[in-house]
Parts: sequence; C-alpha cells; structure tokens
Amino acid sequence: MKKALFSKLAASLLLTAGLFAASAPASADTTSLIFDEYKNAGFSITHIPGASFVDDFLFSVEDIPHYPSGTVVVGKTWVDGARLANYGIDSIEFFHVDTGGGYTMLPTTITSGLLEFYHEGALGVGSYGFRVTGHTLLPGMGGAYAGTLNLAPVPEPAAYLMLLIGVGLLAFTSKAKENDKLG
Repeated sequence: MKKALFSKLAASLLLTAGLFAASAPASADTTSLIFDEYKNAGFSITHIPGASFVDDFLFSVEDIPHYPSGTVVVGKTWVDGARLANYGIDSIEFFHVDTGGGYTMLPTTITSGLLEFYHEGALGVGSYGFRVTGHTLLPGMGGAYAGTLNLAPVPEPAAYLMLLIGVGLLAFTSKAKENDKLG
C-alpha cells in the first residue's frame, strides 16, 4: 500500500515538473561578447523548433564611458513559396551586472521592427549585458537571429574645450578683418 502510494506520488511530482519545464523558456544562453579594435562585437544564436528563449550577452566597459548601440536581424525561412520570419523577438533590454552577479535592468529604446536598440544614456565603467527574449514562430522549424553591438566613447571634455577655443579664435580673426580702423 505504501509502495503504491509512494510511486503514485513520485509519478505525480515528475508529471508536474515536466509541465513546469515545458512552460519555461527552452534556453537561457549566456554569451560573452568580444569586441574588435573599433569597439564592434557580433552575436548570433540558433534555437530549436517551438521554443521560447532568453539569451543574455555580456560585455564590459573598461576605460571611459561609452554609448551602446545595437542592431538585430531575424532569419527567414522559405515555406510554401513565401519567405517567413521564423523568430518572434519580444524584447531586448540592457542590464548592469551587480557585484553579487544579479542584473539591474536599464532603460532601453527599441526602434520599430526591433532592428535597433540602445541604452538611453552612456554606460560608465563596469560589467553590462543585454537580454533578448522571444520564441520561434514556425511549427517544426528552428530559427536564428544575429546582430552587432557598438560601443561609442563619450567625448572627453578637453575635446569640447579645444573646439570652443578654435571657434573663438575664428570669430576673433574674422572680426579683426572687418574693422576698418585696424587696417
């Protein structure tokens, strides 16, 4: 009697765990981005058919603050004479990686069509990332998406000062040439 009850309880727990696993995202991939000398990094990922996904891409800002800007493109699949998008990207969000390893989500702007995404301000020195969430659209077919992330440095205050001095010198010399009393 106890053995039958125990086996039914175990089967019930396994079935419940299986149902929860089926509703959870099929993937939770984490990838560290590698930037080239121009602060560009590429990323791409593929997923199995009928799956939802949560993909995290990590990077760090090591010296001066930078403005991040990214693009993403979803793959298309040929089905019955038509090219159909095989991915539905639901959201893209930047985050800061906290010292304990947790994520603090940051305000992120996404253009229509999910082609471009960027943080609304400069990122200071530290560890960051962005999260792409979504699902495959076509039954029985997997999919892929790819993109790039660029980190543009924030101009140094000295650059603005030199620009202002240069404009001031141009204004001074042009004003001096217009004055008839100076010759």
